Amino acid sequence: MFIKFYLYNICANNDSICDVLRINRDILISIGAELRARREALSFSQNDIANMTGLTVNTVSALEKGKGSTLNNFLLICRALKIQPKDVFANDIDLTPLYTLPPSTKRRIDITKKLDELVNNSDFFYTPKRVAEVIEKLESDKSESNKFSVYLTGYCKEGELEYIKEGNIKRYVKKK
Repeated sequence: MFIKFYLYNICANNDSICDVLRINRDILISIGAELRARREALSFSQNDIANMTGLTVNTVSALEKGKGSTLNNFLLICRALKIQPKDVFANDIDLTPLYTLPPSTKRRIDITKKLDELVNNSDFFYTPKRVAEVIEKLESDKSESNKFSVYLTGYCKEGELEYIKEGNIKRYVKKK
């Protein structure tokens, strides 16, 4: 009862969430119908599937009705039915996220892509570089130098770069 009330309140305040909930519900019902059709084509009962998977008949029944289940249960049933999980998804699913990423996250992703390109696909780090040089190369704001230090340290931990310490200054270079 609480869940229905909660979902009702969400739907009253945000149509896009409700649209996604409806779409997901329809997809789950379609998946369940596909599994049920396969089970029936093999002349298995829900009890047979329960015996082959270790799941309860109620769990098998719920999944066939499109009710929530776990990926583990889904895979167990696919094994029992000898059906590849990808074959259960007959139609493409709209995978548009409900919300967009915040600008700060988009900026972090953009910086990471540019740094990956510099580290992995250029000769930029063949000579030692200070953080300030990296920021200049990527035309970024100098106020982000702490973030860049963290990013570059990550490349060192991954074994792609190493640093040379000269007093208080670190210079990053491609690991040989």
